[in-house]
Amino acid sequence: MSIYITKNNQQTGPFEESKILEMLNSGQLSPDDFAIRQGGNQWQKLGEMFPNAGRQAGTQPPFGQAVNQPAAAPAVAPKKSRKGLLFGCLGILLFGGLILAVLGFLAYRNMNPADSAENLPDNVKNFKLDTRYPPKGDIWGSETRYVGLYKNSTTSESVLYLMTVYKNETAAKDAMRSELAQSCKSGETPMYFSFMKNGAEVSQGATCAVPLYVQKDNKLVALGGSGGSADTFIQFAEDMPLNDGALLKKKDK
Repeated sequence: MSIYITKNNQQTGPFEESKILEMLNSGQLSPDDFAIRQGGNQWQKLGEMFPNAGRQAGTQPPFGQAVNQPAAAPAVAPKKSRKGLLFGCLGILLFGGLILAVLGFLAYRNMNPADSAENLPDNVKNFKLDTRYPPKGDIWGSETRYVGLYKNSTTSESVLYLMTVYKNETAAKDAMRSELAQSCKSGETPMYFSFMKNGAEVSQGATCAVPLYVQKDNKLVALGGSGGSADTFIQFAEDMPLNDGALLKKKDK
């Protein structure tokens, strides 16, 4: 059966087995050269194909000329290119760097969110925003906090306003329960209430005095400070945009 040879990245043949053995014995071919039989699909070393063929010292004549007959199987270079491996590693590094850059951008945006007039309004009826603090969030974007200090027209009363926007309503309700447990340390029983408008509940809340908590959807507002009375905080809560004039009503529980 005819055999094709690959030597020095040059494919030649086909040759008969007797010719291959002759070239092996004369030193024209090396047992480390690669060969494939016509119709085959895998290259192998001549030393494996002809294990009994020996080496003979001597001057090596020029290797046979290539023929135009197409090989039965495509020539496969026995050695892998280091350049391809280098480009592959470089591509992995660039892709990894891109992912890190995107994650870094998202983390920075989550921790430094844009200001929001909806969550921190400039005015709450007679109270004007006196100090606006930069909003802050966590790295995962699950919480965003808006803080401001409001004062009335005579600056005789002030309200410290803290709104936290959570990832969902369940997280906001859980946070209110946790905050209540902290503010009712002396054993007081919290007062629970609803903000009602047109016979429907707009939001709900609770307090053990100060702060006063208001929860609506995924938002939780805490109102406190030393510059206002309980009535001031209640009126402020009723006038907040998220309540839109709803009136506080105490719940039975």
